[in-house]
Amino acid sequence: MNWEVRWPDGRVEQITPESGDPWDWKPVGRNVYDVRMGARNVRVEKLDGPDSKGFVRIRINGVEQSLQVLDGQQILLESLGMNDSTEAVENHVEAPMPGKVLEVKVSAGDEVAAGDPLVVLEAMKMENVLRAPRDGFIDKVNLTVGEAVDKGAILVTYEMK
Repeated sequence: MNWEVRWPDGRVEQITPESGDPWDWKPVGRNVYDVRMGARNVRVEKLDGPDSKGFVRIRINGVEQSLQVLDGQQILLESLGMNDSTEAVENHVEAPMPGKVLEVKVSAGDEVAAGDPLVVLEAMKMENVLRAPRDGFIDKVNLTVGEAVDKGAILVTYEMK
């Protein structure tokens, strides 16, 4: 499996664990590892994360770093302009990708909490559950099951709580 590590200074590293340079991770404490990368040894301590977008805070040889680690699927979805989160603009939820509506989980007047499922879209033969970005009441549902939607289409409009 390939990984992409994005450092705060803009560096991007492609990491393939199966490649010729074996990484030897030895645990030395809770979330602390001595890592041998070829001829180089480093101490890595995970401080926080990773979150849903792959962001993680670590300490490498005593220096704290924030970075993003993405796997192959996340890289592919990003390159296609798709992600796993719902984009909220003002009081509506937009389609993050083109797709076909498989399921509508809410209707006008429903109360939703942040993270509640709103719509299930099929894109590239994958089911994507779009979730409420924040608490509120559903004002209008602008789609029906079986309908094809474009990226950026307004799917659900809601009122702030």
